[in-house]
Amino acid sequence: MNEKIRYESIQEPRDDEERELMNPGNWDWEHPIEGVTVHEPSVTIRFTRQEYMALWRSAPAQGLSTMEFTKQAALALRPQEASR
Repeated sequence: MNEKIRYESIQEPRDDEERELMNPGNWDWEHPIEGVTVHEPSVTIRFTRQEYMALWRSAPAQGLSTMEFTKQAALALRPQEASR
């Protein structure tokens, strides 16, 4: 896979500063800075109204948001070997 790398933008710059930053001719090719993009995974869960109302009532009783309550409940059910 020796595809040519494209450096042009897919959108127009918003102002002169952005135009300069987007110009590959202004980049420091001799001293590149490597970056790593990290994105936390997420999931979407559909609940019936009754299920959500039960969750909505249970979470504050535990002092948690519905998201944190759901996360903790799910992680409590995982097999022990999967947590390593």
